[in-house]
Amino acid sequence: MGKVDDISTDRTDGNSAATIGGTVDASADSAPLAGERPPTREEAEAILDRVVALYQDHAAAANPAGTHRISWRIDWDSDAVSAHVLLKPGEDWTVEVSKGYLTVSSMTTEVFALTMCHEMGHFIGGFPFKTSRSGDSTGALGTSVSAEGQADYFATKDCLPRLWANETAANAAAFAELDPSARERCTTAYSDLASQQLCGRILLASLQTGRFYEEQAVLQAPRELVYPRFDTPDTTEVAVTKEGHPPSQCRLDTLVAGAVCSVKATGTGIPGFVPPYGEYSDASEEAARPFACQDGPGARPRCWFQPDTVATDCSELGQQACVVEDGVHGVRYCDATSGVAYYWCFQDEVCKTSGDGVSDCYAPDVDPDEGSP
Repeated sequence: MGKVDDISTDRTDGNSAATIGGTVDASADSAPLAGERPPTREEAEAILDRVVALYQDHAAAANPAGTHRISWRIDWDSDAVSAHVLLKPGEDWTVEVSKGYLTVSSMTTEVFALTMCHEMGHFIGGFPFKTSRSGDSTGALGTSVSAEGQADYFATKDCLPRLWANETAANAAAFAELDPSARERCTTAYSDLASQQLCGRILLASLQTGRFYEEQAVLQAPRELVYPRFDTPDTTEVAVTKEGHPPSQCRLDTLVAGAVCSVKATGTGIPGFVPPYGEYSDASEEAARPFACQDGPGARPRCWFQPDTVATDCSELGQQACVVEDGVHGVRYCDATSGVAYYWCFQDEVCKTSGDGVSDCYAPDVDPDEGSP
């Protein structure tokens, strides 16, 4: 990963640092599960401290050894709904969160813990990476930012199991709250009761988080609110691995797969972080293979992950272009390795293409070649 100033994870495509906010007009079905509530300031800071502490040794071991560390920051003055990571040469790997992210209506302490594990997954989760961004050919940053789906997978497969391993009472209570079919996923995946109950808590948090993701996606691109469910998996299959945010059902499917995958990461290395650093290669895919389930319920779903990546022909689509779907403006990107991705504009923006062929979202009265009138 090259000089990346901001890798946002708060929009549906993962290609923008802009933030989203507001509330969704949902039915009572959107109320937080399990009587959960948003974390207090002290709880949020404690969760971030614990998540960062779990992986500080990974940063310290990253090349050049001893030169990297992970830090976090909460902007208590910002009402934006924003959570993202920063990766810059010579600086800490930083998780940044806004106050608005903590106070959105569907936020709970469980959702916050999972989404902070997601953010950590961008640093530690490994292959596949966000190859569409400028690469760091030397690997001097010590890691590359993992794709959104990989960060989700890491959150429930590796991070939450470490974070909640000793919280046996909370794990047992969550496991008991699941319906029998959901509990069966965990009893099939793990043979001991403690692991089954931990898995159950992660599944319950995943369901809450999937609902949170859906509400935020609808705020960015208004449409009917359809909450993801355990029993309605996304059956689509991508031709190439998607680097940005998948649809909310696909994200829940990924969180569930991580929860029931018994293959946990070991050591302090970043899976698949081998030359060419942060880019797709057979070597990177093979290096990461031992750290993930390759088949069965724990495998990464094909709605975002394609293990046998093939090149995308962008000759007709071009590298980028303005598009409009259901009245919503956006920018379509095409990359030979990462495939086709979309960045959707805010409701009060339209897509325009400048004279040099660069498409972006602007206010209706802004000329992309001249700036604001």
